[in-house]
Amino acid sequence: MKRTLALALAIGVATAACSGSKDKTPFVQTAAVTRRTIVIDAEATGAVEPINVVEVKSKASGLITKMPVETGTLVKPGNLLVQIDTRDVQNQYNQVEADLKAAQAKLQVSEQQKKRSDELFKARVITSQEYESASLDLENSKAAVIRSAANLDLAKQRLEDATVTAPTAGTILTKTVSLGQVITSATNSANGGTTLLTMADLGRVRVRALFNETDIGQVRPGQTASVTVDAFPDRRFQGVVEKIEPSATVQQNVTMFPVLVTLDNSESLLKPGMNGEVAVLVDQVNDVLAVPNDAVKNVREAAATGQMLGLNPDSVTSEVRAQMQNGFGRARSDAATEAAARVGSASGEVALASQTTQQSQQPQQPQQPQQGFGQGRQQIEVTDKQCADVKAALAKKPDLQKKLDDLRTKARSGEIDFSAMREQSEKLYASAGIDMRVAGGCRRKEMQAGGAGMGGSGAVAGSGQRGNRGQGQQPQSGAQGSGNFQLSTPEMGAVTRRTRPGLVFVSDSAKKTYHPRVVMLGAANFDYTEIVSGVKEGERVALLTSLALQAQRQQQNDRLRQGMGVPGLTPNGGPGGGGGGRPGGAGAGGAPPRGGAR
Repeated sequence: MKRTLALALAIGVATAACSGSKDKTPFVQTAAVTRRTIVIDAEATGAVEPINVVEVKSKASGLITKMPVETGTLVKPGNLLVQIDTRDVQNQYNQVEADLKAAQAKLQVSEQQKKRSDELFKARVITSQEYESASLDLENSKAAVIRSAANLDLAKQRLEDATVTAPTAGTILTKTVSLGQVITSATNSANGGTTLLTMADLGRVRVRALFNETDIGQVRPGQTASVTVDAFPDRRFQGVVEKIEPSATVQQNVTMFPVLVTLDNSESLLKPGMNGEVAVLVDQVNDVLAVPNDAVKNVREAAATGQMLGLNPDSVTSEVRAQMQNGFGRARSDAATEAAARVGSASGEVALASQTTQQSQQPQQPQQPQQGFGQGRQQIEVTDKQCADVKAALAKKPDLQKKLDDLRTKARSGEIDFSAMREQSEKLYASAGIDMRVAGGCRRKEMQAGGAGMGGSGAVAGSGQRGNRGQGQQPQSGAQGSGNFQLSTPEMGAVTRRTRPGLVFVSDSAKKTYHPRVVMLGAANFDYTEIVSGVKEGERVALLTSLALQAQRQQQNDRLRQGMGVPGLTPNGGPGGGGGGRPGGAGAGGAPPRGGAR
């Protein structure tokens, strides 16, 4: 009976092991290579706050007799906020006003006495001393009038200060005093006086968001931002990046920088203190080939990933190495050309400066004029004489070059769009008698030669060195790293697109297998990555993240089976299984049975 149960248990475990071996064949999900728009943004959290908060204080001291506002009250300039008891200041005003009237009457008397003294002195009736006394009395009377007028003006100001009005239009945010409270003056008190209330104009508010230092390099003033608050989760409020604070804030050992985003709040929906999610638009590429991020791996992970797909790791490594050495640089250059043409259709006449850390090992062929580099225009070939004429014309008008540089700067910062920049540039060139296409051709020619000219730089993006394509130089071997290609127009400067190598596994549905494919990656967000070159639209690629999870789960199951120690089925059990000699005698490395040999 015991042997029957043991045999049944062994058969059951063997069946489970066989089924587990079948489960090792992974189910691989795939996704098609499609065209889509990739939006790249930097996200952070922040709180809504007013832009300018005004603390309202009183220059007068006394008892509050009237306060018609509450928190949330909308006020206009000149509206009554607080009325302070005016009895003391009114009495002072009345007294000073009476003093002024007495001084004016005294002045009139002194003037009459001075006239009589003049006549008597001429008739030699009074002495010089008496005449001088009359003159002095007149001047004292004039001074008394001036003093009284000044005191009256001060008394009038103190009387007006007892009535506190709104300095600007806004909303009452806080109210720290109430009716019947005695307050101190803000000008005569050592502690700065009593704060009556705070107010701010909430027609425009801002969000102070803390961006991680890894994202702050992509955020610039003037960029478009969208804000979502918990109170209105289905609505996005559009704003503009106003300022990036120069001093960092460290929270839980994470360095962050405050970014101020200004929002229009004409509907008064946003309240100070609301928490919001801020997304700053960093870049956007339209109609590009893209795959899910789950399909992209690093080239160094080729062997391990291929093994998960059931491929030979050595074969995968060899195939990837061959792709990296044969034509990978040329594919990157061709992809940059295609991307430049795509950008050129939206931004005007484009000249390509494609520079990467790895260049094609094929000899440089003479470039032919290309179509499609901007609204159907053809890139023209220019002569050295034409370029010399353009330089001479620009030299005669140094202010023209400065205006062109300013337009490029505004276009790069987003202050003006490329169409407006191109239209203004064409007018500037026309004022100097220069054909903008000829200027663009000269600029392209100088950039291809690796130099800087016409107010623009021909520096290579990516490696940081000047380009050597077109000079007959061969690239250094092994330069398989990431690089950049620049999309440059004569009127907008260079728009740098960063590229880097990556790896995808393309599905062969007929053979039910996968092939590694080295690709060039462009823009990426949290969901999708742009494929600059290496795959075609419609091809299907393997989703590798879910595959890695399956492999991890399979490894856990294998370790669990090994820990069970079933005889004859796992390395830890049975004869020759490498462990535990129970039951059935000693296996390899197992303990001998008790009682010795019989």
